[in-house]
Amino acid sequence: MPPFIYINGYPGVGKFTVAKEVCKLLPNAKVINNHLLINPAAAVFDRTDEEYQPLRKALRSALLHSIATAKSTHDVAWIFTDQQSSSILGSSVAREYQNAALVRESPFFSIILHCEVEENLKRAVSGNRGSTGSNTKLTDINILRGIREREDIFHFGDANELELDVTELSPIEAAIKIHEHFGKAL
Repeated sequence: MPPFIYINGYPGVGKFTVAKEVCKLLPNAKVINNHLLINPAAAVFDRTDEEYQPLRKALRSALLHSIATAKSTHDVAWIFTDQQSSSILGSSVAREYQNAALVRESPFFSIILHCEVEENLKRAVSGNRGSTGSNTKLTDINILRGIREREDIFHFGDANELELDVTELSPIEAAIKIHEHFGKAL
């Protein structure tokens, strides 16, 4: 069964860019960017509204259930990007992806991307990141700096997890290291 690959890291570290490169290395893979779930919820509610998280959970649950149980995509390797901390909420959200992999009977690989703070801040404001009106990508370096100071990225802590410093790696180089990691286990 093709894997579930869960890429977690701080905003702006390069999760989606790396995920797209990993996708190119697999014969039949799809990427689900976390903003596919954030943007609809953010269009309806402010992130501080009490209804925001329940809507995000409902969207995520529907998506993961569909992927986990669909016969038509059983041959697809799924690559998910996310930013979940080690808080109670963050760890429970991350485990929803792992549970969906169990339902589907797919191997689950957690990839933690990180880079040096200054590089992360530079990436968060570079290129087209956050340039469209409906884009919810974080581009405020003061908020990002605060997140990095207050929150630790969630770790599953098992043998299928890879922690990768992408400070000096191109997206292609990072994708190759990720592919090598889960390729050994499949």
